[in-house]
This record gives sequence, structure tokens and C-alpha cells, in this order.
Amino acid sequence: MKSFIPTILVAAATAVSAIPIVSPAPTYSYNAGFNMGAQKPDGSCKTTADWQADFSTVMAWGPQYRTFKLFATSDCDTLKNAVPAAQNVGAKIWAGVWAVDANKFTAEKNALEAAIRAHGSEWLAGINVGSESLYRKEITGHDLAQQIYDVKGMVQISLGAPSVPVGCADTWTMWVHPNSTEVREAVDVVLMNGFPYWQGATIETANDIFFKSIADTKAAIGGKPFIVGETGWPTKGDNFVSPDTPGTGPAVPSIANLQTFWRQAACALQSQKIPFFFFSTFDEPQRDGDIEQNFGVATSDKQLKISLQC
Repeated sequence: MKSFIPTILVAAATAVSAIPIVSPAPTYSYNAGFNMGAQKPDGSCKTTADWQADFSTVMAWGPQYRTFKLFATSDCDTLKNAVPAAQNVGAKIWAGVWAVDANKFTAEKNALEAAIRAHGSEWLAGINVGSESLYRKEITGHDLAQQIYDVKGMVQISLGAPSVPVGCADTWTMWVHPNSTEVREAVDVVLMNGFPYWQGATIETANDIFFKSIADTKAAIGGKPFIVGETGWPTKGDNFVSPDTPGTGPAVPSIANLQTFWRQAACALQSQKIPFFFFSTFDEPQRDGDIEQNFGVATSDKQLKISLQC
């Protein structure tokens, strides 16, 4: 989750044979949820008990917060440990499958398959293949689309879960970029990441900038179902001025600005019934740098920094 600048993709990845799209495509209903990492504050991997405690903590914040977007399937045995926890508390998981490199993609796909074979698919809200892989120039749009078809074929056809939508998570600038054309065609749902902080927005302009990114993305994706995959505001770290918008900003990290952005953006998403996953649930001190460590709506010891009331 970084600043979003349209780029020309030059990286290539090993192509995966396309598998026919399931028709009609599955749909996705509204949810308000959070992105959640697989590590504890000390950097160790969460156990099933840890996942269950974290899911329960967030679900106590409000009955609408029952869906959690996770970033991997195999790292830290994410699905192996998180799925039983979600089933125990009645939570849903949006699973993330890393797209690169080829060996990583295979490991992630295998872990997803193992979780579905072991637990069925009722726990699975959806899947994204790739997380800002286009933005980071790690893979071509063509090769990422083939991976999406690959996962769709496995989940929706081979594993008999045709109602599970498969999408991709990337920055709003990549969704409006020509290099994402094949990805837009392949997905059942578009997950858009948009951070006004990384665009150098002041808190006074952040909401307008955020909703413009939504409008621009929706205009580019041809009526595909849409989810805000990530948005949020940091509470500590340096001010940020975007090199692409001189004379604006700076974007200022603070608890007060997180509260304002939640009340403006997250509350509007809820009132307009736009599905979203806020970034992030808890602060993550194991990450690099003050900004990345302090994107949680709660501290690393699970204490809310702001009011989530709308």
C-alpha cells in the first residue's frame, strides 16, 4: 500500500494456462471489514487461538465487522490456522493469493486448495490473486490474468465452489491503466486500493480525492463488482508530500486525522453500501518504518485509537 502513480509494466512472469471463466460470474454482497496481518507484534506467526482472539476483538466493535481480508494463504500457515478460528466465531475470510514468483504462486494456490478441501468453502468470502503486483511491476497484466483464470478454475470448477468470487487487488491507478485490461476482463470483482495519504492529500481534501479514485476506477472497469480493498490513514511518522502534486499537502499522520478520515470515508462507504476493507486492524510494529507500523485503527495491544461510530 503505497503512493499510486500510473506506470508501464515491464516485468514478466511465467504464464499459466487459462481455464474457462465460470458463467454466470459469482456476485459479492456488501461487507464492512478490515485487513489483518498474519503476524503477532513480535513478528511470530499467529496460532489458531491468536486468530480467534483477533477476530473476536474486531467483531465486538460492531456486528457489521465479520469479514477479514488476509494477505496470504501459505505464509505463516495463514489459512491452516485462520480458517478454524473463523469457523469457531462465525467470521468470513477474503483470502489473498500472492502472484509472484511462480513458486510462491504455486505454494499459495496449494494452501488455498488444502483449506477448501479440509473445511469446505462456507468460510470463504472471496479471493484476490495478486496484491499491488501490477503497481510494483512484478508481473504483466497478461500473466496475472492467466493466474486468475487458474485459481478460478481450481476453486469454482475443480473444487465445486462456483459462488466464490475471484478478483485482484491493486491500486486505483493500475485499474484505470491500459496494462490492466486483461486483468479487468478476468476478474469477477475488482478490489481497489486507494490512500489519499500517499497522494499527499491534506485531511481537508482527502475524502474528495478518495471518492474521485473510486469514481475513476468504476468508470474504467465496465460494471464489474467493486470493493475498496484497502484505504486508511497512519497515526505516526513523517508528513508526506507527493512529488506528482507539487504545492499540495502535506499529508499529516495523526490520530485526529485517522478519526476524521474514518468519519468521512469509512462512514460514507457504509452509508452508500460500498463494500470495503479498511487498512488496517491493528498497528504492526514488526513492519518497516513508522508509517507502515502505525496504520491500525487500534494499537498493537488491541486498544481502539478512534471511535468507529458513524
